[in-house]
Amino acid sequence: MTMSKNVKIRTAAALAGLGIAAGLAVGGSGLANAGTLPVTHPGEPTVAMTLTNHTNHTEWLASATPGTGHWVQAPSRTLAPGASETVVSAAPTTPYETDFVTYRIGAFGPTATYNVENVRGDVNTAMTGTAGGGHYFINAPHIASGYPNVNVSYDLW
Repeated sequence: MTMSKNVKIRTAAALAGLGIAAGLAVGGSGLANAGTLPVTHPGEPTVAMTLTNHTNHTEWLASATPGTGHWVQAPSRTLAPGASETVVSAAPTTPYETDFVTYRIGAFGPTATYNVENVRGDVNTAMTGTAGGGHYFINAPHIASGYPNVNVSYDLW
């Protein structure tokens, strides 16, 4: 094989790899999930929260806490109308994790709080909801997997 042919093959392979990575980035809002996170301590709680904004207003981040853990993928500062994001956290040193992400709906509107408590025997989203007026609501969150690796999705309408 000549040097020129080898360079062409490597260039084609690199471009193919970039194409695959770009495709995953564009379509990958649901790719991250708690069951696929790297675990440093067996049994450590992990959480993947997929948030979807079905309103016609931008959501503005008001506050966020990964509870006893840390963000692997923190919430974005804004969530545009029609957009989704996956927020991911891990708690390698404790047996439980409670995440809160609160967005303001519009610049001065009510708030939407997304919550999940990841604890053995009681995975729940009990503190999820909207407050401050308006006709907004969060559909009953769908918990797709349980302790210790919780995946949950939320739809704000």
